[in-house]
Amino acid sequence: HARGDATSTLNITGRQTRIGARIARGTMKGRLEFDFYGTSPENKNTVQLRYAVASVPLGSFTLETGQTSDVISPLVPGTVNYSVAWGAGNVGYRRPQVKLTHVTQRTWLGVSLARNITGDLDGDTILDGDASAVPAVQARCALTAIDGEKNLTVGVSGHYGRCNCPAKGVDYSNWSVNTDVSIVPVAGWKILAEAYRGSNMGSYAGAIYNSDTMNGVHSQGAWANLQTRIGDSPWSLSLGAGMDDVDDKDLTRAELDRPDVRVRNQVAFATAFYKLTPEMTLGVELSRWATRYANVTPGNDPKPDNLRLQWSMQANF
Repeated sequence: HARGDATSTLNITGRQTRIGARIARGTMKGRLEFDFYGTSPENKNTVQLRYAVASVPLGSFTLETGQTSDVISPLVPGTVNYSVAWGAGNVGYRRPQVKLTHVTQRTWLGVSLARNITGDLDGDTILDGDASAVPAVQARCALTAIDGEKNLTVGVSGHYGRCNCPAKGVDYSNWSVNTDVSIVPVAGWKILAEAYRGSNMGSYAGAIYNSDTMNGVHSQGAWANLQTRIGDSPWSLSLGAGMDDVDDKDLTRAELDRPDVRVRNQVAFATAFYKLTPEMTLGVELSRWATRYANVTPGNDPKPDNLRLQWSMQANF
């Protein structure tokens, strides 16, 4: 927005509604889930596929095929906001893939071959990830230490995807190195945190969703979240913050030499949940978002911030 010209807005939406089913037949399990975040007018929301995946056991392993969550950076902060700190330090999304995992009480090992969803930088109408003719590879390993009700899980993950621009004869890539930590210090308390470093992370909800470039848009981000129940009451609290930051040196590249490029995005939030009934939970959240832009259009604010008050009513069937 223009400097000194911020506008207050009100939004009421049903887009976050989810409809789905978990299905089991023999040893096979399946999950199908939709929400209504497809592009459409606010009162005519269109369906968007979230999960369509089946899994079967293979000895001590589990094979999953279909659209499901990324292997990398698997944690999610407890927030009312639909975007769960994407573009503000939290990476990892959903995409079609074949995933193989081995899970025990103390270990988690997994690898997947995933659709390499990218842009089309050479304009030949073929997505550059598809033009590489190879899937993106994702992997994660995690170890858990358990002491009664206390536990600590530390995970390391990463991915690599090759991209090709046949019309320009150029190859480039997207990649990430990630870590995640989950701590239960005492019953009723949980601490979650993740961090990443990568290149061309837009399709993984990183790099503040900046578009890929052949030279690579390098970025890093992190988030942390404290969750707690208030005794035996129906109240619980969630406090968190996150930041996504793009390397300034990449902004001198020709591909990003355009106005109003986001180079840093930060969020801090405080959320209270109240379990009205076993099936229904009310939530209220106050969050502050701060964004820094490069190559700012004359007259626009280079460092706008946004204060949001959100309320939700979640019914589970």
